[in-house]
Amino acid sequence: MKRINALLIIACMAISATGCKNTYSSPAIQEEPANPVSQEVEEAPQQSSTLRPEIYSSKEYIFEEAYVDGVYSDPYLTGHYDMYELSKETKEAYPDLATAIEDSMNARKKKYDDIHAEYLDSSKQLREGGEVNTFILDSDIFLRRADEKVISYVDQRTEYAAGAHGFTRYESYNFDVQSGKEILLADIVTDKEAFQGKLAQALTEKYGASTFNDLDSNLADLSLDSYTWAFDANGITFYLNEFAAYAAGIITANLPYDSSFFTQDYMLNSNEGYISEIPLYFPDSNHIDIVDTMDEGISISPNYDSDNPDLFWIQSLNISKDGQSFTTDDLYVWKVDAYIIHLPDGTENLMLMTTGDSDFNCSYVYSLDGQIKLLSNDYYARGRVGAGDDYNEIVPADSAKVAFANRFDMLSTFDGTKYYSLESDGTFTPLDKYYKTFRSNEQDLVSKMELTVPVVDEAGDETGEEVTLPSGTHYSIIRTNGKDEVDCTIEDGRIIRFHLQDSLGEGYISDIEINGVNAEDIFETLWYAG
Repeated sequence: MKRINALLIIACMAISATGCKNTYSSPAIQEEPANPVSQEVEEAPQQSSTLRPEIYSSKEYIFEEAYVDGVYSDPYLTGHYDMYELSKETKEAYPDLATAIEDSMNARKKKYDDIHAEYLDSSKQLREGGEVNTFILDSDIFLRRADEKVISYVDQRTEYAAGAHGFTRYESYNFDVQSGKEILLADIVTDKEAFQGKLAQALTEKYGASTFNDLDSNLADLSLDSYTWAFDANGITFYLNEFAAYAAGIITANLPYDSSFFTQDYMLNSNEGYISEIPLYFPDSNHIDIVDTMDEGISISPNYDSDNPDLFWIQSLNISKDGQSFTTDDLYVWKVDAYIIHLPDGTENLMLMTTGDSDFNCSYVYSLDGQIKLLSNDYYARGRVGAGDDYNEIVPADSAKVAFANRFDMLSTFDGTKYYSLESDGTFTPLDKYYKTFRSNEQDLVSKMELTVPVVDEAGDETGEEVTLPSGTHYSIIRTNGKDEVDCTIEDGRIIRFHLQDSLGEGYISDIEINGVNAEDIFETLWYAG
């Protein structure tokens, strides 16, 4: 029996979006009747969809190695940028939105490809002059709100292009889900003077007047289309760094939806829950400044491993809100994603999703109502769609339907995705019976012997039929119950089920049996990760 150990590397990075184009539909040209008569044609009203949009994210990685005269040195450029795509169902429900997002992502790709080329050229020129600097270009997208009214996200762009330090900047993108049009701040602000006065008050109360230089005057001179802002579950958040010193870090302020100077067209639906990803950045280079979050009144800052300061492994996190503080238990991870969960009953929780050694994923939910405390800890990663290494992650947006993935070692190593509802007590209620998996055909199981197995339907129910399949049959894993059942498609499209037994009861993958025969003796290759 040959077993291939494939190392599965899951890299979690986020990427931001650029370039927004309004779209419109041209009316169809109608033929005139043979004897034209003046008449009005009444257009049928366009019905609004109520589907909550689902968004997939992927990453484009940047790495330009330096290889001169047969010797490798520090790379010229490293980084990544995120890309968004709507699910098939969302595209069908909102075709204009689908066009707008696609246009935005195309513009985003061109933008970062252009910066990539510019930075690579600059890094090479410096290298020729004897100055060795690895340029950095990272762009992460953070979804702030997605419902049947609005999709809103921010692009957090962190760069280092030689010099004393890097910098972090924000851009924002806000789309009307029904029309696909970009929402401008001028579309929702009804009184500019009142808006800017309230924004100045919020900034002064949060950071102190000494942080800013002539804030009122500077805001008065700023046009509405110059702001970086995004819808979220608490209101509208503004990202402002123009009027504060560099050392002040990221400046944000949130104004509630019911402010008198905002239109009420994009208010939240009170009976729905929301998940907003917090723009959170921890450095992986000495060149980049540490930026924690003051988003929505929450501060999250890292404690690094003091014995290995250059590795930037996060030992634990400090969480603060409304005068309460909390330090997590030892995490020892290299990546953290943070989400605010707003539930319809008013409960507010914080969810952290971490990636650590061997790309091991964990999720933690903390209560933010009153005393900060840990509510639950599970082994979840963001849900996935796609085959093999060509997969997208499902971006959390709706607390009533959020996708999580688990890793399984059942005839192969694979990730299975299931949808859950997030509860007020920090627990997760599964909405699906099975975990769905997406694998490439190259990872099919191929039998070395005849097998008799039950047939199941699309819903996962056994039909009562059994089929005997010959040696050499290809089996594609499509789902599992996560315990003792693995469903596969075969060449004719039918779905069959393997009932797995662990004869020794010790849980080792080498002990898995089907029909009393060890799986290693049944299949040519079992694709387990190392």
